Amino acid sequence: MALGHWVMKGSALALIMLAFANRFTILALLSLILISPLNNAQQEEINAWEVDGGHSVIMEQYTATWCDICASVDSWIPDFTEANGNRVIRVAIHDDFEDPLGTPITDYRLERYTDSPVAPSFWFDGVILAGGAPDMSTLHRNLLSAENQRRGDTDLNLRITHESGQLIISSTLSDWNDEENTKISFLILENIVEIPSNLATNGMNKHHDVLFAYSEIYLNNSSNWAYPDTSWSDISLQNNSISSKFNIPSDKSLDNLQVVVIHEYLEVNDQGPNTLGAASIYLGTSEENSKFSIIFPVMLILLISILPLIIRFQK
Repeated sequence: MALGHWVMKGSALALIMLAFANRFTILALLSLILISPLNNAQQEEINAWEVDGGHSVIMEQYTATWCDICASVDSWIPDFTEANGNRVIRVAIHDDFEDPLGTPITDYRLERYTDSPVAPSFWFDGVILAGGAPDMSTLHRNLLSAENQRRGDTDLNLRITHESGQLIISSTLSDWNDEENTKISFLILENIVEIPSNLATNGMNKHHDVLFAYSEIYLNNSSNWAYPDTSWSDISLQNNSISSKFNIPSDKSLDNLQVVVIHEYLEVNDQGPNTLGAASIYLGTSEENSKFSIIFPVMLILLISILPLIIRFQK
């Protein structure tokens, strides 16, 4: 009896294994068919990004590749920004003198704050933290202070599409005030920039959050400024929506870029924060996430298909 029982069990198991093998073969073929359009869909999706935000604090840092003190701070700044997520957006503005990462944007932004900056210097929503080498706890305190001093965030919707080497950037504002005295700025950062050792005067070869392109427009439509001016086009303002186009330089990689939008006052207010709202989108992709999005539905199909076989075997 026991032998017959095991023979029956063995036969049932063999039938199940055969059925599973046949079904697995069919599913494998289906998976190959499905993965290709799924990859194509991901490629289509990756050409467009959108985020609703406005509550992030802008931390501008004046730094330089020739500054030894800056090197002691910049080495752990990525840990600080990562730990605080979308609470803070760090923008590294490099000195435009003997620094390969410097641009005229630096002098333009620093005109808002001081004529003789000390490297490194930090501004949280336009309020300066004394120059020098702050520790991480000091930056945390200033971030919290900037959040508490916001007089009301502007809600910002930031949308970006990528077509033929060009970024089409647009932002819509809501829940905001002081149209006549504010402006919108689009900033484009490189998340990681490596420079040759012979140019790394302070010993740092790798730099993060480096600002290299900038465009702004006054919301009273009286003025705009951009750098590099040849890369920006079609800067327009319609009601509460601002849009512009940016041609990505050939030496920049799309997945290494971050786009930031800031709503801020035209003039610096020494009594409090100058930023009304800020948001950002990182254009990079995660290879692990892409693989997961493909594997997960396939595994789910496999699990659903073998579940009846498992139930039948248990019976």
